[in-house]
Amino acid sequence: MMLLAAIAGTAAAAGPTDVGKATQDALAMQRDGDEAAPVRPMLEDAADRAYERYLESFSHPIPERYEGRESFSSDG
Repeated sequence: MMLLAAIAGTAAAAGPTDVGKATQDALAMQRDGDEAAPVRPMLEDAADRAYERYLESFSHPIPERYEGRESFSSDG
């Protein structure tokens, strides 16, 4: 219990300014969005096919347990 109290005390003592430069830079990139990938919307036909696959997935029961590779595809 004393170890947990010591860890909690150390964590409480560390403030937001106690973070290193690499972490500050990573947080800044995340906050600013400068390094973000461009948005690539899904084309309508691809979105339709993906949604159909999603709907079809509900027509198959979820197995109690994984029995092997053959349970994922009909290829064998």
